[in-house]
Amino acid sequence: MKTCAWMFAVLVPVAIPAAAQRTSVSRGFPIYDNGGLPDLTIDPQRFTAQMEIVDRLFDPVADRCAFEEGVIGGAGYRRLLRFDTVIINAGDGDLVVGDRSDPNNPYADAFEFSPCHGHYHIRGFSEYQLLRTDGTVAAEGHKQGFCMEDSFKYGEKKSAGFDCQFQGITSGWGDWYYKQLVGQWIDITGVPEGEYTVRIVVNLAGTFDEGENRHPNVLEAKIRVPDPRRKVAIQP
Repeated sequence: MKTCAWMFAVLVPVAIPAAAQRTSVSRGFPIYDNGGLPDLTIDPQRFTAQMEIVDRLFDPVADRCAFEEGVIGGAGYRRLLRFDTVIINAGDGDLVVGDRSDPNNPYADAFEFSPCHGHYHIRGFSEYQLLRTDGTVAAEGHKQGFCMEDSFKYGEKKSAGFDCQFQGITSGWGDWYYKQLVGQWIDITGVPEGEYTVRIVVNLAGTFDEGENRHPNVLEAKIRVPDPRRKVAIQP
């Protein structure tokens, strides 16, 4: 059974300008001379446009990855605040993460193998939080890591062909994590009705050198969470 999606919030990105578009970084995120280094930031338009709250049924067998990775609080119906994350490389240098099997890979210690997904992720790369108006944490996401690859073209440069085997993000490209992916959400089951801020941080552990780091690694959006007794879009 599905119900019509309910528009629950007016989302306002506050950390970086909303002028940046999915197909161009020329305004909000101009690619600049960063000494040949990447500069990672988050697409605010994609983040807010795809944000929604859904009630989804989780089964320990059918949804094994969600349980193994600790991205939900338990079995049964869970209320999820889910969203897209697109990580843009707006520096003039490619982010080259490379192949985990390479013994000389400088990021070898940051890789973590995901048995469910069948490839390596980057440990400690991101943080997802739902904050109360006083700044305290109401709920947290537990995204295990990211596989860096070229998904969306934002600049003029041709993709270097990064994928989950040889990871990275070309300058002027974005790495897309869509809201239906396991863990691409915050489990807000039981969170009271009210005003909150959704906060994302990337390159949290400072694993990758971003040089001048002109574009911020933090994005926030103000939302209103509805009364938990009210149904929103129900997902299978």
